[in-house]
Amino acid sequence: MAESHQRLAKLLSITMNHLAKPQKAEADLGRQSKQLAQDECGLVAPDRLAQTITEFVEWRAFSYWLRLNVETQGLVSDPVIAILRERCPGFLDYASAYAKEHPGETEFLWLRFLEWTDERLFHASIVEGWRHALGYYATRDPRMDQLRAYWKQCRRAWKLQAPESFPSFETWREAALQRR
Repeated sequence: MAESHQRLAKLLSITMNHLAKPQKAEADLGRQSKQLAQDECGLVAPDRLAQTITEFVEWRAFSYWLRLNVETQGLVSDPVIAILRERCPGFLDYASAYAKEHPGETEFLWLRFLEWTDERLFHASIVEGWRHALGYYATRDPRMDQLRAYWKQCRRAWKLQAPESFPSFETWREAALQRR
């Protein structure tokens, strides 16, 4: 009996140590990420960072809207194709080239869109060394919380019942940003 208690105590000790290590590693990673973002802030003017965060949030909003449309409809509809051609010249060619280069990979158009926007629209932050700061502060922006929450709400609702007509991006974004 005593031996069994010792084994259990040892197992619990090992398990607790094992569980504590990922939490510590996660906390350490969070601190390192924050420090890197703070360090990179010295490479960009505050007003430029603030403006770029706003642009970043806007394009992330568009990616949530795009994802909702494509996942709900199961395809990229003609109206969405027209919007992508107008707003994002070159993106559909980028996505098509990626699909040809990775034929066995499941297509996630919204992921290709995020890559494309980062590479094309936020290239300066990468080249100038402040891309991590941009992502760090943008993901903590309250507008991103509103967008994510509304995207989740729409995703759940639209899985049960797709809307009769899909809202325009502007309408969807406005509804998302009115949430508190």
